[in-house]
Parts: sequence; C-alpha cells; structure tokens
Amino acid sequence: MKDFRWACGAPILVLALVAATACRREEAPAPPPPPPPPTAPLAPWSFHVIGGLLVIRGEVDAPTELVLKGTTLNERRSVPFGPVRWELYRPPKGEVAELRDGTGRLLARWALDEPPGRPPKPYALPSARPAPKPQPQAPAPVSPKAVPPPPQPIAPRPAKPSPAPPLAAPVPASAASSWPGAGEGFNLVRGPRDPRQICLTFDGGSNAEGTDEVLDTLRARSIRTTMFLTGAFIQRYPERVLRMVADGHEVGNHTWSHPHFAPNGSRDPRWTQGRVQAELLAADAAFLRLTGRPMAPLWRAPYGEHTADLRRWAEAVGYRHIHWSEGADTLDWATPRERALYRNGAAILQRLKARMARPDGRGLIVLMHLGSERHEEDRPSRHLGAFLDEALRSGWSFVPVSAYLQKAGKPAWDPRHRLPLLDAQPADGRR
Repeated sequence: MKDFRWACGAPILVLALVAATACRREEAPAPPPPPPPPTAPLAPWSFHVIGGLLVIRGEVDAPTELVLKGTTLNERRSVPFGPVRWELYRPPKGEVAELRDGTGRLLARWALDEPPGRPPKPYALPSARPAPKPQPQAPAPVSPKAVPPPPQPIAPRPAKPSPAPPLAAPVPASAASSWPGAGEGFNLVRGPRDPRQICLTFDGGSNAEGTDEVLDTLRARSIRTTMFLTGAFIQRYPERVLRMVADGHEVGNHTWSHPHFAPNGSRDPRWTQGRVQAELLAADAAFLRLTGRPMAPLWRAPYGEHTADLRRWAEAVGYRHIHWSEGADTLDWATPRERALYRNGAAILQRLKARMARPDGRGLIVLMHLGSERHEEDRPSRHLGAFLDEALRSGWSFVPVSAYLQKAGKPAWDPRHRLPLLDAQPADGRR
C-alpha cells in the first residue's frame, strides 16, 4: 500500500516540478540598470596675463566660492554655474598660489610669473562632472606627480593685502556729513582750457614696477600730481605711499580691490550701495593707518566703469569721481602681447604730446599707471623726464586734480569729516 501511494504520487511531483521550471523560463529576466550618461569634463583651470591683469579661467558645475591664496594673495569670489572668467590685478613676481573651491578642494596650483607662451606645467588638477547622486566615498589621494613640489619660501613683503570687504549696509545719512556736492553724481573729465595746464594722474593697483622712477622724475622737477591707490597697493608698498605723501602728491581712492562695478556699461546688481562704500572706506582706512591722514576727497572707478548711482553713493561718503579726458588714456599698461593697444614707451609720450597740441589739448586729465609689466627699457617712465622738460620749456604747467575742481567751482568734502567712518573700519579691510 505504501509503495502504491509513492508510485501514484511520484509522477504528480515530477509534473509539478516541470511546470514550475517552465514558468520560470517564461518570465523575462529583469534588465540591468542603464549606465549613467556620460558627462563632459569640466574645463581645466588656467591663468593668463593681460597687461597688468591676471585672468583666471575655468568652469564649475554648481554655484560655489573660489578662494585664491598665495604668498601675498588672499582673494575670494562667488561664481555661478558654468564658465568662469576671474580678473584680478597681477600679483608681484614670484607669486605662487593655490585655487580652491568653497569646500577646500584644490583646483589648481600655479607659479603666476611663468613666462607667457611657455607650455603650462601640469599644475591644474583633473576634474570631471560628478554623476547624479554620487555615492559617498573617501577622496582619492593626489598623486605626487600631479602637483609640483612645494616652492622655496619667498621673503614676505612689507604688508599682506586682504580680500575686498564683503557686503555691507549703506552708510547712514547721519554718519556722513552733508555737503553741497552730495547726490550730484558729478564726473570730472577735464579742466579749464586756459591756461596751458595739464593734470597727470597715476593709478596704483597691485604692481609697483617703475614707481620709484616716476617719483624720482616728478621730485626732480617739483611737480605735484594726483595718485589713485587701491588698498592692496597701500598694504604692499607702504614705503612708496609714504614717499608720495612726503613729496606732496595728492592721493585719491581707487577702491580696495579694483573690482568690476559696471562691466557692461550698467551697474552689476551685486554691487550694492553698502558694498561700494565699503570698498572705498576700506582703502581710505588703510591709508589713514599708514599716513595719519585720510585720502583726498577724490576717487576713480576701476577700469573706468562708473554710473550715476555709483558716483552718488561715493559722494555720500565724500568722494568726487575723476575720470580721464578723451584721447588721454596712455594705455601704458599694454605689452607687446596686446598688439592692437601696444605702443613703446617713447611713442606713448609722443602721442600725448600730439594730443596736447590739439585745440582742445589744454586742461587734459591724463591716465598713467605706477606699475607696468613692460620691460624696464620700454616703460614710459624712462622718457617721462624728457617729456616734462620739453613741456615746461613750452610754457605748460602741471597741477593736481583738486586745482581743476577749484576752478570749476565744485566744492570738495573736508576729508576730516570722514574720520568717524574710517575709525569704524577693521584693520584688515574686512567687515
């Protein structure tokens, strides 16, 4: 009986097993997950020198903060998604810097005085767009071959510049003394056309190559001019700033960090009233700490980028805007790499001489620079003495900007009224 039950049940069991197997064969296997779509690599980070500017290029795949630190550099910039072009004043020779993102990740390491045109060393670290929702993992160590060995230490400079002041609230009206020029948005571009006067102005950003030669030439002829200095210049070259003051030159404001206020002819909305005023007051405070006096009530917008609201905001804290005359930009910063703009040092002053000879040549405001990346023998300062001597013999005189303002009947704010605002500025240019 037992054998019969097994004999009857065995076929049924076999049939059940066969049916189950067939059902499993009919089920389609689950397809594997598709691979993530390929992503284009980010553009590698690089730098290029254009005249007195350091231009950094790269790309980010999300809004981030870039940090550039070096021997004298300590700069920050918030950038949106996509390609990045970051313009700064070129640092001194011998500068070695690291570029990192807001998380501290190293993007590139450069020796910023590498000769232009030389194939770049493999300083830039490779970077690729991350796949969506990446799994957390430990960061891979950087190969020693990908990053050059640390450079030899460089002797520190007299002072180390600090980053531009961050966003700040507008200066309260009660804190700034009112004056007749406040709210006017005035912009001086030239002086009176009689007598034969000319105003030489020199901008100082982050480079001082040739400054001593300029100051020597002016002192030998007892000529007083107007210098527009950034906070970075004041901190890097305090001895030269003190010499300017001792020689009787007028020192105006060129902002703290030489930013782009209005790169396309209209104000960048990120540059609010408070932030613009902070740029001006921070530079002035650095000058006050060094010299014991505030700057002259004058300022010049970096790159010549200014609008009516920018000028009014500066006037609220006591600065008149000073531009330069048409045809009086010497372009002395341009090097042979900027072929369309370049002229040798002698040709620059010959062009200025021709501009002065025109019917509207009197009362010019001339733009020159205290620093230049030109070769020493190609700097306009080499020929400045001969130019000045010839102009003086021809009956020309050289005056600072304030002389033009006085003749125009434009009041100037007493810079002593600005002292309470400057005393509130931190010593490192930050808020």
